[in-house]
Amino acid sequence: MKNLRNFLMAAVSLVVMMYLSACYLPEDFDVTITVRRDGSYTFRYDGNLIFALALASMEDGKLSKKDEASLKEQAKEIQKSPGFKKAKYIGNARYKVLMEQSGKAGEDYYFISKEMSFFSIKGQDDGTLEIKALKLSEKDIEELKTSDFNIEGSLSVTIAKGLKVIEHNARTVSSGVYRWKIKNPETAPLIIVKP
Repeated sequence: MKNLRNFLMAAVSLVVMMYLSACYLPEDFDVTITVRRDGSYTFRYDGNLIFALALASMEDGKLSKKDEASLKEQAKEIQKSPGFKKAKYIGNARYKVLMEQSGKAGEDYYFISKEMSFFSIKGQDDGTLEIKALKLSEKDIEELKTSDFNIEGSLSVTIAKGLKVIEHNARTVSSGVYRWKIKNPETAPLIIVKP
């Protein structure tokens, strides 16, 4: 009975994460990633997630009271997802969330999912660690111009002493902290380090 319950809980978590990854977009965020000397890392997302399907279904820029109530209830499900510390519905198809995740050396991580990865941390065959953010296509950028949101925020990657930075396109670098401002990115923020 306990194994069945554990299996069901895992299945529900998987379905929720698939649902999340298929429907949510980042907005007004601060992402911080810390890479330790052994190649392990922490990822932290503090910002908004927009439920894209609800945003697309708005009429005259508004959601029905029923839709708003349903979205507010969905915040409880988001908060149950792995790594989510906070999820609060703030209206207009948006959630204010805080998400934190740790990874071991060589362990890949994708936010929100591998299929819809806005931020990724991936071990490469040569032993390096690649951290990058999503690059939008020209079509995506044009569609954003007609919508009610922008993919906008900041990314900071802190690299422990002793790690070698192979490549980066950070806007600023100071004391081992690499920073990017992101706004509907045409160029993907990128940093490659060797533990």
